[in-house]
Amino acid sequence: MKTKKILNLLAPILVVPILIFLSILALHHYSKKISPDTSKDECLRIASEYIKKNEPESAIYPLLLAIQKDERDPQAHFLLAQTYYQTQIYHLARKECETTLVLDQQNKKAFDLLTRIRFEQVRIRWDEGSLKDSASLKEAISEFVYILNNTEDQNLIDSIADLTGGKYKIKRLTNDLFFDNAPSFSHDGKRIIFHSDTNYFSEDYGLQKRELKKSRIFVMDANGENKISLSSLKMQNSHNEKDDSSEQFPRFSFDDKKIVYEKENQNPEQKDTAFNLDRDIFIKTLDTGEVGRLTNNDTYDGLASFSPDDKRILFVRGHPGGGSSLLILNLETKESKSVPFKESWEEKITRKPTGLLLPYCPSFAPDGKKILFHAGYENRKIFLMDEDGENLTCLTRGQTDNFFPAISPDGKKIVFVSNQYDQDDLFSVNSDGSNRTRLTYDGGEKRYPSFSPDGNSIVFAAKQNEQDDRYFEIYLLNLKETISKEKLIERLEEMLKAFS
Repeated sequence: MKTKKILNLLAPILVVPILIFLSILALHHYSKKISPDTSKDECLRIASEYIKKNEPESAIYPLLLAIQKDERDPQAHFLLAQTYYQTQIYHLARKECETTLVLDQQNKKAFDLLTRIRFEQVRIRWDEGSLKDSASLKEAISEFVYILNNTEDQNLIDSIADLTGGKYKIKRLTNDLFFDNAPSFSHDGKRIIFHSDTNYFSEDYGLQKRELKKSRIFVMDANGENKISLSSLKMQNSHNEKDDSSEQFPRFSFDDKKIVYEKENQNPEQKDTAFNLDRDIFIKTLDTGEVGRLTNNDTYDGLASFSPDDKRILFVRGHPGGGSSLLILNLETKESKSVPFKESWEEKITRKPTGLLLPYCPSFAPDGKKILFHAGYENRKIFLMDEDGENLTCLTRGQTDNFFPAISPDGKKIVFVSNQYDQDDLFSVNSDGSNRTRLTYDGGEKRYPSFSPDGNSIVFAAKQNEQDDRYFEIYLLNLKETISKEKLIERLEEMLKAFS
């Protein structure tokens, strides 16, 4: 009752300002109200005000009325095209733009707007995935070529590049029909090291014979020239047998004097498995060729990399019962310690259904204090944490698969592979997880991206959809160079030839 009395007392006080506000609003509204008798110039003036206030929907009626009074006024048709474009009614925007150009063939603004409208119409169909048959794709690509031939708008050029393969220049560095994989730069930026599956043959591990691949380590100039092998081909092992064990996942030391890599155990403990997963970590001095063994376990030790001071090695160890863990090996003491994962953070680490941790692809951050890796089973995620397990941060969210992370030399950016759009493409994200950016749009399969020392390029392994699974090659993406309009047109014309 007391509340009701208070409301009754306040009602007259509240009603007065409300009525004043509504009166002002009504006066403002009806002063702008137009009728069929309103002149064309007044209709255009009112519409222009709405457009300036970013209220394009309100401008439509006065513009339609202005055109009704003078159907051959190009300004009215152009303003209506603009309002339809701003409200994303692209088919009507296109109609009004075309009418404007019939009435005023020299209207450059109308021509530029028509070009943007035509792009938006194709983009929507492209993004929706409605271009499923070759005829529709050919029509869309032909429309892109027309747009490119009639625009100098760099944003428009970049958008078409992104939709059809990416705007950044990508150069193919290898073309040897082998499985080239896991590339990374030397720290002087002059060389790229990687491994390649150079031969295939049958081998028997207790089951039926099947085709297996053997990997060798190669290094080449950063432009893809002068490729040489760093593997010890046909060397004799301690049992005086030919050693043709696979050598994979090499990484340079920060002073570029050594490499660390994983090597297949030629006499695995578990011989009844289809594939030899018994790997150990080796280190090689490049100027002398001296090789040292760093681990000796009957399981998988691999994916090793140096700390920034070259005093430690970070690597993955597989466990006989499944799962894996991260270890740090001190090169002076030869002692290893596990990287801890705090129990309180278990829910943050994506696990296999069995509950096993699956950390993979680790590397030190440039400060040598944090560790970057991915973990998970189906929808892998990227993590950054202190080497003592503190301050675990997940850098990727959602139900997409994110994997193979690498950090930039300044520690500010992470590059990785993601299937966010149902295909493997390169993405980048800030080291705090913000500003996720798609870098490539060409699909296929991609693996192990890595920054150049200046942070301006990314080297990675990739296979196009039409290529055999064996044929991964090394590519270089230049973050400082976007594809030119002329090269983009060439790319699209090559795509059109595929439909011929």
